[in-house]
Amino acid sequence: MKILVVGRYNPEYNRTKIILDGLKKLTDIEVKEMPFKKKKHLDLNALDRELDWCDIVYSPAFSHKYVRFIKRKTNKPLIFDPLISNYLTKVFDYKSISRWSPRAYKNYLKDKLPFKAATLLISDTLAHKYYFHSTFGIPLDKIEVLPIGANISDFSPILKKQTDIFSVGFYGGFIPLQGVLKIIETAELLQSDSSIKFHLIGTGFQYKEMQELVKSKRLKNIIFEGWISYDDLSTHINSYDVCLGIFGETPKAKLVIPNKIYHYAAMGKPIITMKTDAISEVFSDRNNILLTTNKPFDIKEAILSLKENNQLKEKLGENALQLIQKDMNEVKIAERFVAILKAKLL
Repeated sequence: MKILVVGRYNPEYNRTKIILDGLKKLTDIEVKEMPFKKKKHLDLNALDRELDWCDIVYSPAFSHKYVRFIKRKTNKPLIFDPLISNYLTKVFDYKSISRWSPRAYKNYLKDKLPFKAATLLISDTLAHKYYFHSTFGIPLDKIEVLPIGANISDFSPILKKQTDIFSVGFYGGFIPLQGVLKIIETAELLQSDSSIKFHLIGTGFQYKEMQELVKSKRLKNIIFEGWISYDDLSTHINSYDVCLGIFGETPKAKLVIPNKIYHYAAMGKPIITMKTDAISEVFSDRNNILLTTNKPFDIKEAILSLKENNQLKEKLGENALQLIQKDMNEVKIAERFVAILKAKLL
Protein backbone atom coordinates (compact mmCIF):
# COMPACT_ATOMS: atom_id res chain seq x y z
CA MET A 1 0.00 0.00 0.00
CA LYS A 2 1.31 3.45 -0.97
CA ILE A 3 0.28 6.33 1.28
CA LEU A 4 0.88 10.00 0.52
CA VAL A 5 0.86 12.21 3.62
CA VAL A 6 0.05 15.78 2.64
CA GLY A 7 -1.34 18.90 4.30
CA ARG A 8 -0.41 21.67 6.69
CA TYR A 9 0.85 19.46 9.47
CA ASN A 10 3.78 19.06 11.82
CA PRO A 11 5.43 15.62 11.43
CA GLU A 12 6.67 15.89 15.03
CA TYR A 13 3.25 16.53 16.55
CA ASN A 14 2.43 13.59 18.83
CA ARG A 15 -0.66 12.21 17.04
CA THR A 16 0.96 12.44 13.62
CA LYS A 17 4.37 11.22 14.78
CA ILE A 18 2.88 8.06 16.31
CA ILE A 19 1.07 7.10 13.11
CA LEU A 20 3.99 7.92 10.80
CA ASP A 21 6.60 6.22 13.00
CA GLY A 22 4.39 3.14 13.15
CA LEU A 23 3.74 3.07 9.40
CA LYS A 24 7.46 3.24 8.69
CA LYS A 25 7.95 0.08 10.75
CA LEU A 26 5.45 -1.90 8.63
CA THR A 27 7.15 -3.74 5.80
CA ASP A 28 4.21 -3.72 3.37
CA ILE A 29 3.60 0.05 3.54
CA GLU A 30 5.30 2.80 1.52
CA VAL A 31 4.98 6.34 2.84
CA LYS A 32 5.86 9.68 1.24
CA GLU A 33 5.43 12.97 3.08
CA MET A 34 4.64 16.45 1.76
CA PRO A 35 4.06 18.82 4.70
CA PHE A 36 3.61 22.49 3.82
CA LYS A 37 2.54 25.72 5.50
CA LYS A 38 0.91 27.53 2.57
CA LYS A 39 -0.16 26.52 -0.93
CA LYS A 40 2.40 28.90 -2.41
CA HIS A 41 5.13 26.80 -0.78
CA LEU A 42 3.84 23.63 -2.42
CA ASP A 43 5.31 22.27 -5.65
CA LEU A 44 2.08 21.51 -7.51
CA ASN A 45 3.81 19.44 -10.20
CA ALA A 46 5.46 17.30 -7.53
CA LEU A 47 2.11 16.96 -5.76
CA ASP A 48 0.47 15.73 -8.96
CA ARG A 49 3.21 13.14 -9.44
CA GLU A 50 2.83 11.85 -5.88
CA LEU A 51 -0.96 11.78 -6.16
CA ASP A 52 -0.58 9.57 -9.25
CA TRP A 53 1.86 7.35 -7.31
CA CYS A 54 -0.17 6.75 -4.17
CA ASP A 55 -3.12 4.50 -3.38
CA ILE A 56 -4.42 6.64 -0.51
CA VAL A 57 -3.98 10.25 0.59
CA TYR A 58 -3.68 10.96 4.32
CA SER A 59 -4.12 14.47 5.73
CA PRO A 60 -2.98 14.51 9.38
CA ALA A 61 -4.14 16.58 12.35
CA PHE A 62 -4.82 20.30 11.85
CA SER A 63 -4.90 20.11 8.03
CA HIS A 64 -8.49 21.40 7.90
CA LYS A 65 -7.73 24.33 5.61
CA TYR A 66 -6.30 22.25 2.76
CA VAL A 67 -8.40 19.07 2.66
CA ARG A 68 -10.78 20.37 -0.02
CA PHE A 69 -7.91 21.70 -2.11
CA ILE A 70 -6.15 18.32 -2.04
CA LYS A 71 -9.37 16.39 -2.70
CA ARG A 72 -10.11 18.47 -5.80
CA LYS A 73 -6.76 17.41 -7.27
CA THR A 74 -7.31 13.66 -7.06
CA ASN A 75 -9.89 10.90 -7.25
CA LYS A 76 -7.84 8.82 -4.80
CA PRO A 77 -9.45 8.19 -1.37
CA LEU A 78 -8.54 10.88 1.15
CA ILE A 79 -8.53 10.10 4.86
CA PHE A 80 -8.58 13.11 7.19
CA ASP A 81 -7.55 12.95 10.84
CA PRO A 82 -8.63 16.37 12.19
CA LEU A 83 -8.03 15.51 15.87
CA ILE A 84 -9.79 18.72 16.91
CA SER A 85 -12.85 20.74 16.00
CA ASN A 86 -12.04 24.43 15.52
CA TYR A 87 -15.63 25.26 16.40
CA LEU A 88 -15.60 23.25 19.64
CA THR A 89 -12.17 24.54 20.69
CA LYS A 90 -12.64 28.25 20.07
CA VAL A 91 -16.34 28.65 20.90
CA PHE A 92 -16.87 26.21 23.77
CA ASP A 93 -13.41 25.43 25.19
CA TYR A 94 -11.48 28.71 25.01
CA LYS A 95 -14.73 30.70 24.74
CA SER A 96 -12.83 33.27 22.70
CA ILE A 97 -15.68 33.56 20.19
CA SER A 98 -19.35 34.24 20.92
CA ARG A 99 -21.48 31.20 20.12
CA TRP A 100 -23.93 32.96 17.81
CA SER A 101 -21.45 35.29 16.09
CA PRO A 102 -20.40 35.25 12.41
CA ARG A 103 -16.94 34.13 13.56
CA ALA A 104 -18.47 31.11 15.29
CA TYR A 105 -20.27 30.16 12.08
CA LYS A 106 -17.03 30.63 10.13
CA ASN A 107 -15.28 28.20 12.47
CA TYR A 108 -18.19 25.80 12.16
CA LEU A 109 -17.66 25.78 8.39
CA LYS A 110 -13.89 25.35 8.86
CA ASP A 111 -14.79 21.97 10.32
CA LYS A 112 -17.86 20.93 8.38
CA LEU A 113 -16.58 21.58 4.84
CA PRO A 114 -13.35 19.54 5.06
CA PHE A 115 -15.16 16.84 7.05
CA LYS A 116 -17.67 16.48 4.21
CA ALA A 117 -15.00 16.62 1.50
CA ALA A 118 -12.87 13.83 2.95
CA THR A 119 -13.57 10.26 1.90
CA LEU A 120 -13.17 9.10 5.49
CA LEU A 121 -12.68 10.79 8.87
CA ILE A 122 -10.63 9.49 11.78
CA SER A 123 -11.50 10.39 15.37
CA ASP A 124 -9.43 9.65 18.46
CA THR A 125 -12.39 8.49 20.59
CA LEU A 126 -15.89 7.15 20.09
CA ALA A 127 -17.17 10.19 22.00
CA HIS A 128 -15.48 12.46 19.45
CA LYS A 129 -16.98 10.42 16.62
CA TYR A 130 -20.48 11.01 17.91
CA TYR A 131 -19.70 14.71 18.34
CA PHE A 132 -18.62 14.99 14.69
CA HIS A 133 -21.82 13.17 13.69
CA SER A 134 -24.28 15.13 15.82
CA THR A 135 -22.74 18.58 15.31
CA PHE A 136 -21.69 18.49 11.66
CA GLY A 137 -24.00 15.85 10.24
CA ILE A 138 -21.20 13.50 9.18
CA PRO A 139 -22.57 9.95 8.70
CA LEU A 140 -21.39 7.55 11.39
CA ASP A 141 -20.18 5.04 8.79
CA LYS A 142 -17.83 7.72 7.44
CA ILE A 143 -16.01 8.08 10.78
CA GLU A 144 -13.61 5.48 12.21
CA VAL A 145 -12.03 5.55 15.67
CA LEU A 146 -8.26 5.32 16.08
CA PRO A 147 -6.86 5.90 19.60
CA ILE A 148 -3.81 8.13 19.95
CA GLY A 149 -1.58 5.63 21.75
CA ALA A 150 2.07 6.30 22.55
CA ASN A 151 5.45 5.96 20.88
CA ILE A 152 7.29 3.53 23.14
CA SER A 153 10.56 4.46 21.48
CA ASP A 154 10.20 7.88 23.11
CA PHE A 155 8.33 6.96 26.30
CA SER A 156 9.33 3.87 28.26
CA PRO A 157 9.81 3.02 31.95
CA ILE A 158 12.91 4.21 33.79
CA LEU A 159 13.87 3.16 37.30
CA LYS A 160 12.83 6.02 39.59
CA LYS A 161 15.03 7.23 42.43
CA GLN A 162 13.23 6.97 45.76
CA THR A 163 12.86 10.17 47.80
CA ASP A 164 10.97 11.31 50.88
CA ILE A 165 8.79 13.56 48.72
CA PHE A 166 5.65 12.20 47.07
CA SER A 167 5.68 13.96 43.69
CA VAL A 168 2.43 14.61 41.84
CA GLY A 169 3.08 15.57 38.23
CA PHE A 170 1.16 17.17 35.38
CA TYR A 171 2.10 18.51 31.97
CA GLY A 172 0.03 20.44 29.47
CA GLY A 173 -0.73 23.67 27.69
CA PHE A 174 -2.79 25.16 30.53
CA ILE A 175 -5.90 25.10 28.36
CA PRO A 176 -9.40 25.05 29.87
CA LEU A 177 -10.14 21.36 29.26
CA GLN A 178 -7.12 20.40 31.40
CA GLY A 179 -8.59 21.95 34.54
CA VAL A 180 -5.35 23.25 36.07
CA LEU A 181 -7.46 25.36 38.44
CA LYS A 182 -8.80 22.13 39.99
CA ILE A 183 -5.24 20.88 40.49
CA ILE A 184 -4.26 24.09 42.25
CA GLU A 185 -7.32 23.90 44.48
CA THR A 186 -6.38 20.30 45.27
CA ALA A 187 -2.86 21.37 46.20
CA GLU A 188 -4.36 24.00 48.49
CA LEU A 189 -6.22 21.26 50.36
CA LEU A 190 -2.94 19.37 50.81
CA GLN A 191 -0.71 22.32 51.68
CA SER A 192 -0.30 21.17 55.30
CA ASP A 193 1.31 17.91 54.14
CA SER A 194 4.93 18.85 53.46
CA SER A 195 5.67 15.42 51.98
CA ILE A 196 3.53 16.09 48.86
CA LYS A 197 4.69 18.39 46.07
CA PHE A 198 2.93 19.26 42.82
CA HIS A 199 4.99 19.75 39.65
CA LEU A 200 3.32 21.53 36.72
CA ILE A 201 5.09 21.36 33.35
CA GLY A 202 4.21 23.60 30.44
CA THR A 203 3.07 27.10 29.52
CA GLY A 204 0.10 28.37 27.57
CA PHE A 205 -3.38 29.86 27.66
CA GLN A 206 -3.96 30.12 31.44
CA TYR A 207 -0.33 29.82 32.59
CA LYS A 208 0.18 33.34 33.92
CA GLU A 209 -3.27 33.36 35.46
CA MET A 210 -2.52 30.13 37.33
CA GLN A 211 0.87 31.46 38.48
CA GLU A 212 -0.80 34.54 39.89
CA LEU A 213 -3.41 32.41 41.63
CA VAL A 214 -0.76 30.26 43.32
CA LYS A 215 1.10 33.40 44.36
CA SER A 216 -2.05 34.97 45.81
CA LYS A 217 -2.80 31.79 47.78
CA ARG A 218 0.82 31.63 48.97
CA LEU A 219 1.04 27.95 48.11
CA LYS A 220 4.48 26.46 48.65
CA ASN A 221 3.68 22.96 47.43
CA ILE A 222 3.38 23.81 43.71
CA ILE A 223 6.39 24.04 41.42
CA PHE A 224 5.97 25.51 37.93
CA GLU A 225 8.60 23.88 35.75
CA GLY A 226 7.81 25.85 32.59
CA TRP A 227 8.23 24.59 29.05
CA ILE A 228 10.07 21.28 28.62
CA SER A 229 11.26 19.93 25.27
CA TYR A 230 9.71 16.74 23.91
CA ASP A 231 13.04 14.95 24.27
CA ASP A 232 13.25 15.81 27.98
CA LEU A 233 9.61 15.12 28.82
CA SER A 234 10.03 11.45 29.69
CA THR A 235 12.80 12.23 32.20
CA HIS A 236 10.53 14.63 34.06
CA ILE A 237 7.55 12.28 33.99
CA ASN A 238 9.76 9.56 35.43
CA SER A 239 10.48 11.68 38.51
CA TYR A 240 6.79 11.67 39.54
CA ASP A 241 5.12 9.16 41.84
CA VAL A 242 1.64 9.88 40.46
CA CYS A 243 0.55 11.70 37.30
CA LEU A 244 -2.55 13.82 36.77
CA GLY A 245 -4.71 13.86 33.64
CA ILE A 246 -7.49 16.37 33.00
CA PHE A 247 -10.23 17.84 35.19
CA GLY A 248 -11.81 20.56 33.03
CA GLU A 249 -15.49 21.43 32.87
CA THR A 250 -15.66 22.20 29.13
CA PRO A 251 -17.55 19.96 26.67
CA LYS A 252 -14.25 19.03 24.99
CA ALA A 253 -12.89 17.56 28.24
CA LYS A 254 -15.50 14.81 27.98
CA LEU A 255 -14.58 13.85 24.40
CA VAL A 256 -10.82 13.32 24.49
CA ILE A 257 -8.08 11.15 25.92
CA PRO A 258 -5.12 13.56 25.89
CA ASN A 259 -1.58 12.72 24.86
CA LYS A 260 -0.37 12.94 28.45
CA ILE A 261 -2.51 10.01 29.58
CA TYR A 262 -0.89 7.70 27.03
CA HIS A 263 2.60 9.04 27.82
CA TYR A 264 2.15 8.47 31.55
CA ALA A 265 0.88 4.96 30.87
CA ALA A 266 3.79 4.15 28.53
CA MET A 267 6.15 5.00 31.39
CA GLY A 268 4.29 2.78 33.84
CA LYS A 269 3.02 5.65 35.95
CA PRO A 270 -0.15 5.49 38.06
CA ILE A 271 -2.62 8.00 36.65
CA ILE A 272 -5.46 9.95 38.25
CA THR A 273 -7.93 11.67 35.95
CA MET A 274 -11.55 12.70 35.65
CA LYS A 275 -14.00 9.97 34.75
CA THR A 276 -15.55 10.46 31.29
CA ASP A 277 -17.06 8.23 28.64
CA ALA A 278 -14.01 8.89 26.45
CA ILE A 279 -11.42 7.79 29.03
CA SER A 280 -13.47 4.68 29.80
CA GLU A 281 -13.23 3.59 26.14
CA VAL A 282 -9.59 2.62 26.70
CA PHE A 283 -8.84 2.61 30.43
CA SER A 284 -10.45 0.73 33.31
CA ASP A 285 -10.95 2.27 36.76
CA ARG A 286 -8.75 0.80 39.52
CA ASN A 287 -7.24 -1.60 37.01
CA ASN A 288 -4.94 0.64 34.94
CA ILE A 289 -6.09 4.10 36.02
CA LEU A 290 -7.76 5.79 38.98
CA LEU A 291 -10.88 7.73 37.99
CA THR A 292 -12.47 10.45 40.07
CA THR A 293 -14.62 13.56 39.73
CA ASN A 294 -13.10 16.95 39.06
CA LYS A 295 -13.88 18.16 42.57
CA PRO A 296 -10.68 19.12 44.41
CA PHE A 297 -11.68 17.13 47.51
CA ASP A 298 -12.12 13.96 45.43
CA ILE A 299 -8.83 14.51 43.59
CA LYS A 300 -7.13 15.00 46.96
CA GLU A 301 -8.59 11.73 48.27
CA ALA A 302 -7.42 9.90 45.14
CA ILE A 303 -3.88 11.21 45.59
CA LEU A 304 -3.83 10.21 49.26
CA SER A 305 -5.19 6.77 48.45
CA LEU A 306 -2.22 6.07 46.17
CA LYS A 307 0.25 7.63 48.59
CA GLU A 308 -1.00 5.30 51.32
CA ASN A 309 -1.59 2.19 49.18
CA ASN A 310 1.63 1.31 47.39
CA GLN A 311 0.18 -1.99 46.15
CA LEU A 312 -2.61 -0.21 44.27
CA LYS A 313 -0.18 2.43 42.99
CA GLU A 314 2.15 -0.23 41.57
CA LYS A 315 -0.74 -2.22 40.10
CA LEU A 316 -2.13 0.80 38.23
CA GLY A 317 1.27 1.67 36.77
CA GLU A 318 2.12 -1.88 35.72
CA ASN A 319 -1.27 -2.48 34.09
CA ALA A 320 -1.18 0.86 32.27
CA LEU A 321 2.25 -0.04 30.90
CA GLN A 322 1.03 -3.45 29.72
CA LEU A 323 -1.91 -1.83 27.94
CA ILE A 324 0.36 0.45 25.94
CA GLN A 325 2.94 -2.20 25.16
CA LYS A 326 0.33 -4.72 24.06
CA ASP A 327 -2.28 -2.64 22.23
CA MET A 328 -1.42 1.08 22.07
CA ASN A 329 2.17 1.43 20.87
CA GLU A 330 3.04 3.10 17.55
CA VAL A 331 3.13 -0.16 15.57
CA LYS A 332 -0.24 -1.34 16.89
CA ILE A 333 -1.78 2.06 16.12
CA ALA A 334 -0.34 1.98 12.61
CA GLU A 335 -1.66 -1.56 12.07
CA ARG A 336 -5.13 -0.43 13.14
CA PHE A 337 -4.82 2.56 10.81
CA VAL A 338 -3.95 0.31 7.86
CA ALA A 339 -6.78 -2.09 8.74
CA ILE A 340 -9.21 0.84 8.59
CA LEU A 341 -7.86 1.87 5.17
CA LYS A 342 -8.18 -1.64 3.78
CA ALA A 343 -11.68 -2.16 5.15
CA LYS A 344 -13.14 1.21 4.19
CA LEU A 345 -11.20 2.60 1.23
CA LEU A 346 -9.70 -0.23 -0.86
